[in-house]
Amino acid sequence: MSAALVVALVAGLALAHGRWASGRLRERAARVAHEVRGPLSAAQLALHGAARRGEVGPALVAALELELRRAALALEDPCGGAAEGAEVDLVSLLRCQEQTWRDVAAARGASLRLVTGPDAALVRGDALRVAQATSNVVANAIEHGGGRIEIRTRAVGDGVRVEVSDGGPGLPAAVAELARRPRAGRGARGRGLAITAEIVGRFGGRVRALPAAGGGSVAIELPAPEARP
Repeated sequence: MSAALVVALVAGLALAHGRWASGRLRERAARVAHEVRGPLSAAQLALHGAARRGEVGPALVAALELELRRAALALEDPCGGAAEGAEVDLVSLLRCQEQTWRDVAAARGASLRLVTGPDAALVRGDALRVAQATSNVVANAIEHGGGRIEIRTRAVGDGVRVEVSDGGPGLPAAVAELARRPRAGRGARGRGLAITAEIVGRFGGRVRALPAAGGGSVAIELPAPEARP
């Protein structure tokens, strides 16, 4: 089943029940549609890219499996999950996601670069939830920013920061304001940031904008495994 068909089915169900559903249920349906569209589209584009290149290696298989598992998780609960996290190797996770991100960026005329340190960066969280959070921020950079996308990891305090920068016009408002807009019924922009903020907040992390000379720059900060929110 294609990503477009899945999104159409979810959107159709939301519209059919919109007259009776509460605002909260409508927002939940919108979140499900948002979270299904991204990973399924990424998996589809990555697969097409691999077919054109004539290569389907273990790394790509792992990346596609991660995207599909993320889609299944979003269907269960877009931003739920227990607050007690496990130890996640953030660098390995980002490298696994890199291939699909590159194909999605290329399909939109953008380029993507991942810059990580030589050592593993361990953070507190759940691997699939962290993948969900980072993918939302990267998807925003590709869709609303474009140009040259750079993802970089840095050690900050007792945790790790994932910085996502783009070559676009910059954020139209503060991260907190963008995240509030969908809840207030003021458009779809910011829904991914709202979901990301809720996910990382469960593990004691946060999402914030960073100063940038040009374009937009958003950071996800996650604590070390031994840290507690």
